[in-house]
Amino acid sequence: MAMLHPSDSTFAQTDPLSPSLISSLFESSLGVSPANIESPTSSQGLYHKVYFITLAESAHSRWSGKDVVLRVARKAIEKIKIENEVAVINVVRNAGLPVPEVLFYSSDPANDLGFEYICVEKSPYPSLQDTWMSLSPEALDNVLNQFVDFFIRMFTLELPRGGQFYGSLRVTEMEGRREVVPGPVLEETLWQLPDILRYYHAAPYNLTRESFATLNPCRWYPSWVAYISAFLKCYYHVILVHPSVSFLSCLLGPLQRLIEKLDNREIDWVRRLRDEKGLQGRLWHRDLHFGNLLADEEGNIRAIIDWEFSGVGPSFHKTSSPVRNCISFAYSSEPTPSADKLRLLDGWPEQFLSRLKAASPSVYYQWIWESDPEQVLGREGKALSDVREYLRSCLEVGVRQWGNIEAGKGAWKDMVESRLRELECW
Repeated sequence: MAMLHPSDSTFAQTDPLSPSLISSLFESSLGVSPANIESPTSSQGLYHKVYFITLAESAHSRWSGKDVVLRVARKAIEKIKIENEVAVINVVRNAGLPVPEVLFYSSDPANDLGFEYICVEKSPYPSLQDTWMSLSPEALDNVLNQFVDFFIRMFTLELPRGGQFYGSLRVTEMEGRREVVPGPVLEETLWQLPDILRYYHAAPYNLTRESFATLNPCRWYPSWVAYISAFLKCYYHVILVHPSVSFLSCLLGPLQRLIEKLDNREIDWVRRLRDEKGLQGRLWHRDLHFGNLLADEEGNIRAIIDWEFSGVGPSFHKTSSPVRNCISFAYSSEPTPSADKLRLLDGWPEQFLSRLKAASPSVYYQWIWESDPEQVLGREGKALSDVREYLRSCLEVGVRQWGNIEAGKGAWKDMVESRLRELECW
């Protein structure tokens, strides 16, 4: 998860678009005007201003009288995020997953509105966040069965390059036809535009030469090793230029040696990780929880929403499990769920595995293997993963000067040093 500043949530409290501007947008995009525009406070997100719009009746538009959602993006991760969402929705919709149709969008922050935006159809069904505690055991069992089906469809998707890349997706025009291709890395933990202005450009740092491109990996990568190397190069740069993380300067030499190793295919463990079949990229939602699942009272999932931070990555990441986030979410629900309901969800991880195995043994065994970091990473890969994760955490709190700075200067830094020694880079 990103470390968001309190002011990052203020965009959704503003009105970036006037009703007349919204009307003009719909008239030019769909040939139909809004009959009603609402923007309830309870429905706003951290990255968007959300408008619920009922379109006017029109004999010339298939969207006549329909309800749609317009999401206007604050300036955070420009272009990549919306292009990824559009491409992913296209891919998973073709695979048979219930996702909203995209009506129109713009990933150009310099468009006439001055903001990126996306408009999708609005599902009439409530989220499981609002209804799961009132669903019958049979309906919840139905939800779990659909998780198995959706997982198999996602796991077996035909991705660009056969899944041999790490990054996002985007749609491009090729020889007069639209094609989904690999896009740049997209993660919430990237240095976003408000972060760059706040923690780099502003006094007392005045690091005005820094940009999204200098602080983040900005392309897709053909392997997990190349992906990790790209992040480590960015982390090296941040340590080099930012005075707030001078406590990490002792890592620069070892970090440089590690980067050189990762770029050297002659080293056995590096070559093994580059070629490891269990590290092929797969498309994950990454934020699958009850709030992003819309369902009827029988537990039939009618829409899966919020795909903007989905991406192609490894199976061993915790977000690959479709039940993990949902169970964590359930325990934080208010009012407190009944003991019977929680016991039912506690059985989901085991039941999911058994049902997945019965439905598709090949997918089950492949995922069990790919999701085990000990199997696919090995000793060196696990150490490399730890270097990336703990160093990122050190930089997040160090640059911002808030959060668990004590851990950043202590236990987390010590872990990075330990893993660098294990990789013989110290």
